[in-house]
Amino acid sequence: VGDAGFQYTQSYTWIESLGIGWRVGVDGISLFLVVLTGILFPIAMLGADPHHDAKPYYAWLLLLQAGCLGVFLSLDLFMFFVMFEVVLVPMYFLIGGWGYGERVYAALKFFLFTMLGSAFMLVAIIATAFLHQRGTGGELTFDLVAIASNPGIPQETARLLFLGFAAAFAVKVPLFPVHTWLPDAHTEAPTAGSVILAGVLLKLGTYG
Repeated sequence: VGDAGFQYTQSYTWIESLGIGWRVGVDGISLFLVVLTGILFPIAMLGADPHHDAKPYYAWLLLLQAGCLGVFLSLDLFMFFVMFEVVLVPMYFLIGGWGYGERVYAALKFFLFTMLGSAFMLVAIIATAFLHQRGTGGELTFDLVAIASNPGIPQETARLLFLGFAAAFAVKVPLFPVHTWLPDAHTEAPTAGSVILAGVLLKLGTYG
């Protein structure tokens, strides 16, 4: 465990023709966020009563937890994007189904803001993979470790790709001026959803 690099790694082929795989691992940064997620979700579940429809409520929370853990453990860019987007669905339904007052408006605003930001990241991820393939002359891959160790992408192009990632992360953090979804989501979300939103979900952008 004292070795440098990623620990407890697993790698399985997912979409072989596109170089997409189920690649996970943990390092010194993601470790603390994985532990935080593992501790905070049970506390939120036990500490707040859903008041109605308990089974779908807890199912959405568990899917939300899986998505958060997937973001922190992903070592494949495509898998990272999928997990980054998976968290939107349960949070949307938690706010819309178990929230307060203007819950439908808050849920829709949260979903649209984050989905729009993620569209830029998807373009950046696909471009990164294909530019890496062209620059290195190797096979197409979304393996984050392989791309980071030998990018093969010109610096100016890399800066443009960074802007695509930064757009998605800025919305998720959120940073000004794309932060206006947060007060509505926090105010209208159920107690457990608000706790998870503040404790874990807002960390996804910073971690990314």
